[in-house]
Amino acid sequence: MRVKDLSRRELLKMFGITVGGSLVGSAGFPLKMQAQSKKITPRKNVRNIVFVQNCGAMSPPECLDFHESKFTAKDLNIENCNGNKDFQISRTIFPNYEKWAPKAALVRSMYENSLVHFSAQYHTQAGRALNAAILREIPAFGSIIAMELDKERRDTDTFPTFMSFDVWNARCPQIGAGMLHPKFSGMDINTGSVFDAFGGSEADDSAARNSKLAERWEVLGRMSEVSPSGGIGGKASDYKAHYEYAFKILMDERFKKVLRLSDEDKTRYGVPKDKGAAKIGLAFLLARNVLAADAGSRFIYVANTYNGGNGPADNHDQLYGRGALAPKGAQLSIYESGPRLDAAFGNFIEDISKMPGKEKGKTMLDETLVVVAHEFGRNPEMNSNAGRDHWGACYADMFIGGGVKAGKIIGKTDNYKVLENGWNFKEQPMKDHGVATMYSAVGIDYSKKIVDTPSGRAYEYQQTAPLGGPAFIPLAEINELYT
Repeated sequence: MRVKDLSRRELLKMFGITVGGSLVGSAGFPLKMQAQSKKITPRKNVRNIVFVQNCGAMSPPECLDFHESKFTAKDLNIENCNGNKDFQISRTIFPNYEKWAPKAALVRSMYENSLVHFSAQYHTQAGRALNAAILREIPAFGSIIAMELDKERRDTDTFPTFMSFDVWNARCPQIGAGMLHPKFSGMDINTGSVFDAFGGSEADDSAARNSKLAERWEVLGRMSEVSPSGGIGGKASDYKAHYEYAFKILMDERFKKVLRLSDEDKTRYGVPKDKGAAKIGLAFLLARNVLAADAGSRFIYVANTYNGGNGPADNHDQLYGRGALAPKGAQLSIYESGPRLDAAFGNFIEDISKMPGKEKGKTMLDETLVVVAHEFGRNPEMNSNAGRDHWGACYADMFIGGGVKAGKIIGKTDNYKVLENGWNFKEQPMKDHGVATMYSAVGIDYSKKIVDTPSGRAYEYQQTAPLGGPAFIPLAEINELYT
């Protein structure tokens, strides 16, 4: 007799359990919110957000905040982007910049207090500075978005609201949902293994595979009915949430379609040339297809991680290295990391700018805010190893689509320090404000607080006085991106 045909009593006897048990139900996840601030009116002008973590911290002096110095290579072929003298860009590093740069707005006055990759990447994921005392309860900001947008999910939505690609390979891997319900933790996809595990071919007997998968899922469910209290450990709820999402996705033909990539598209996105364990071209192709599927995913996190470590742009050595001097392992010289990102990102922006949006007359790019973010900047001075070290005084992040004003440059630097903040505060903008901007864009009041946390400390959606950071951070989004 098959497991799925056994009664509950027979299952208890089979597994040697004398007292009926089941997976512990979800604990009292915090739901008590402080009333919304009357001062904050969320913008709510986009449907989706695509957030790109450009791991390793791409060097601003060569890339998004060009400043020529005695260290600058002579073969960068600097051009004015769309005739804009304030945005000079290297044709050598970004050979296809016309596909994305003219649509971009830049915030060059960003500030980061942490100068260590792990804690700065944590800040990038959490939207707040690292506080070890309450580390386990802090969610990724993508989890906050997933929780807030949960009420907007449709019956046909099978993909999780929060999906990510290759965060597993970052210095600070996926931090999860923290104190929130595990279903909001996000599903991270490994571009190096997902196709082997789930790709299949159109010739496969999908009906037969789905039937077998459904039968195995039922068996797993029956077994969980009689599992001892506590199930498979402290992470039981997390696993259960992931299993449920995985099952729904695998039964949905739209996920199989997401994984079908043409050789032409792979070539356009630079996949065949990519030697990384995590391929940025595949990540952006999958992100494009997830948006097109319209199956429930509204926040997509893409990590540019390459071969792990701190990321491909961690250029302490041989920033301009070529041939025998080219960096090895987890890093790439600017001559490799730039074109690699340019091919994937440029074609992603081009493709979603041609895809129809949900509203008549709008494109997918119109309805999607795309953000490219870094841990911190790079020292204007070259070190003795022909590289650039960490620099928090100023760096540049990029925003595209979703109503952002193309060509807008916020902040001015002399490469060493900020000369103009470029927004309506004396303090420099930080990652926290980029997150507040994303919250507002999808209709979330970033002044909200969760007050019944495990530690008893209120969780503010956007902090104003973070531990280990500046004494004060303005409660604000970066409105200047839209004006």
